Amino acid sequence: MVKGDGQCNETAQPGPEEGPGSGTLPDEAGTRRLLMGAMLLQFAANGSVLPFVTMLLRDRGLVYEQVGWIYLAASTVMLVAPFGWGFLADRHLPLNRVLAILNTAGAVALLVLVRQREFTGLLVAYVAFSACLNPVFTLTNALAFHHLPRPREQFPGLRAWGSVGWIVPFLPISLWTAFRPEAGLDFCVWMGAGMCLAMAIYSFRLPHTEPGSRRPAGGAGPRVYGPALRRLLRDWDYLAVLTSMFLMSGAFMMVLYYGPPFLERLGVSRPWIGPVQAVGVVFEVVLFRWQSVLLRRFRLTSVILVGGLSLAVRHFLFAVSSNVWLLTATYLLVALVVVFHHTGIALLANALAGREVRSTAQTLLAFCGFGLGPMFGNGVATWLTRHYGDDLRPVFLAGGIMACMAMGVIAARRRHLEVAGRRLDPPV
Repeated sequence: MVKGDGQCNETAQPGPEEGPGSGTLPDEAGTRRLLMGAMLLQFAANGSVLPFVTMLLRDRGLVYEQVGWIYLAASTVMLVAPFGWGFLADRHLPLNRVLAILNTAGAVALLVLVRQREFTGLLVAYVAFSACLNPVFTLTNALAFHHLPRPREQFPGLRAWGSVGWIVPFLPISLWTAFRPEAGLDFCVWMGAGMCLAMAIYSFRLPHTEPGSRRPAGGAGPRVYGPALRRLLRDWDYLAVLTSMFLMSGAFMMVLYYGPPFLERLGVSRPWIGPVQAVGVVFEVVLFRWQSVLLRRFRLTSVILVGGLSLAVRHFLFAVSSNVWLLTATYLLVALVVVFHHTGIALLANALAGREVRSTAQTLLAFCGFGLGPMFGNGVATWLTRHYGDDLRPVFLAGGIMACMAMGVIAARRRHLEVAGRRLDPPV
């Protein structure tokens, strides 16, 4: 076992557990409670802003093509930001301190964003926010993987608290837009900034997680980051995981950014936009409680394929239907995407990576999942909205095709990925 100060403990345990910043070693239940709080606060910070940001930008007078350029610029910055933050956490700073820095900077970016009214100011502020807050999803996963002795069994239940956090802001935002519709969506940005600051403070209570490349592991030398990273990047299974995340994230961002304004155009009133999305998130929480059972009963790649194909079906329905009730129900399919595909891919990346590069392995997912993939998807969406104007149906059709391609990659490497999946939980 490795203590918070990086020294080895001779006591045998089923997995690594680090103590908090004080250097003491909490019990497993105490560590899990701290991680639950981190998931809840971190997802609440993002859930305050991301589901509503397209409508906010439209309220500022931007057309969809301008909105697409903002998202494209944010995705381009994400080609560098996640890898840099992951490198910092693996080589130089404790992971929980990196989370504190990112959330503080994200709060500042939001406070700048709320004051902007022109395209250039909105672009710069949103890009800064994305560079700080988008990588925290995978860094929070990396923190959990560092401290969970049985990730395949324990991570789904922990991740469910992230889904709960995502919908925590929906009720106050819905009430605000119902009783103060003339005030716009600035309230979302203020709430997001407050949640970021709360998470930055909370990060100092999280288990102290020294950079992975500094820890002794099985007698290896202290500087093992470079060789471990090279092995990871030469692994065809890990490259398949990255490719799938690239395509799926490009398709998934169309759900996040273009689904809400499309529903509003079909007649869903703004105070109901949050609750409509909450239907799917509540279903996520239920699925997370059963995910470990499903993973024991079915192959991990089968679960991932179900999640990916659910996104394809969802997009194709948005491309052909105007039935508000049917399209609202497709948020149940989004829950399958998050629980089955996204979480399954994160588990596979953790299994394929050596301990020395687990933060980097997760942030490389962010490199594809928040950078390359959305950059490609936003580029497609920007090109389509330039030609089709406010008609978003071609955007959803393109998203469905991308999701199908992603699942083709997983299916092609299915047998090899199953071998990695069996390494998720070390024997006790």
